[in-house]
Amino acid sequence: MSELKIGATVHLTNGMTATVKKLLGEGGQGYVYLVSVNGKDMALKWYKSAPSSSPDKFYKNLRKNADDGAPAPMFIWPEYVTQYEQGSFGYIMKLRPEGYYEFGQFLIARQRFVNVGALLTTAIEICEAYKALHAKGLSYQDLNDGNFFINPKTGHVLICDNDNAFPNGEKSGILGKARYMAPEVVTGQRMPDAYTDKFSMSLILFLVIYMNHPFEGAKVLGHPCMTEEWERKCYGSEILFIANPQDKSNGPVKGVHNNVIARWPAFPAALRDAFVREFTAPILQSPTKRLTEQQWLDILTAVRDDLIRCPYCGKETFVSQTKCMECGKTIQVNNVLVIDKRKLALTDGNMLFIDRDDTPDMRVVHTAQNPNMLVIQNLMSNEIEVQTTQGQIRIVKTNEYLPVKLGLQLKLKIRGYQYIAKIQ
Repeated sequence: MSELKIGATVHLTNGMTATVKKLLGEGGQGYVYLVSVNGKDMALKWYKSAPSSSPDKFYKNLRKNADDGAPAPMFIWPEYVTQYEQGSFGYIMKLRPEGYYEFGQFLIARQRFVNVGALLTTAIEICEAYKALHAKGLSYQDLNDGNFFINPKTGHVLICDNDNAFPNGEKSGILGKARYMAPEVVTGQRMPDAYTDKFSMSLILFLVIYMNHPFEGAKVLGHPCMTEEWERKCYGSEILFIANPQDKSNGPVKGVHNNVIARWPAFPAALRDAFVREFTAPILQSPTKRLTEQQWLDILTAVRDDLIRCPYCGKETFVSQTKCMECGKTIQVNNVLVIDKRKLALTDGNMLFIDRDDTPDMRVVHTAQNPNMLVIQNLMSNEIEVQTTQGQIRIVKTNEYLPVKLGLQLKLKIRGYQYIAKIQ
């Protein structure tokens, strides 16, 4: 099938038309064009050939997804579908905004996260996105590094290639991309579904945080010519975690896997424990027992709660590491803000995230009058109700401050949800 010509018009199933303005890119499945729909610039993915062994089923599913709408704002979701014409079809989606880069650019260090906070925002948003997708009864079935565009300054994520999202349990005819498929899909024991998505998502999280593939260590490095047979072994029947505590034969190689060598001990132990659990026996071979998106969110939120600015050098570090990762000085935390089971360190310069978005709700600073006294600034649009140990109530408005004082109880309302926090 030939590509569309500039100025060509394609008809959408809702009666509208899209006019081709220019070619934006080309991939294995098809072309991506800049098009105009009712005067608005959008993107058109136009298939080179049938993207599935069951094209009619694929087309019907694509139309349903477009009608239902995106599960979460992180998805660059199909908005309109074209009619069958000129020997093919396609779908319309929003254009990728400026400031977002392919995840692959991060993996080869052409793009870098501005800080660890932005990195954690990316990981959290990926979990939120797939939690929403699975809650709608869909599975992605082809989750890989090429699906993500990331803003290195904010950590915001956009997810593309969503035409592969099918009702969980239904076969789309697509198995996934090598190196990202669950081992049971590689070996042919299971077709892609929500459980195999969870494996692929955990693998992507590992890549985001440690910037090395979790199953490509010394053993895989020993097979530079990756034949189909070796691929089935390395990612399927003989898959071995790069940080497996019992079997180090596929461990990281100095000079090749420097990222994971440096980052593995730097991040909190709870995160390491989660990946060891997911990527070693018996969970590795037990799809239904994999961590859910919510469980990952709880783990990643705890890691972000652990992240602070060192009061000595100002660099990011983790409270649980005791000593600053940059300057090596011991960090003493005198007070914490307790919310349920969470503990947020109240140290100078620390941003406090109460809910799971990337916008800080409060920040801790020294007062100008007394450099030894810490206060909390309310960064929210909502007021904070503060109750003293004597039972007195004080209202702290936006941008106002409250002292870091033992025993104070805070009542916070964010997005309609109420949080009770206490300074300890």
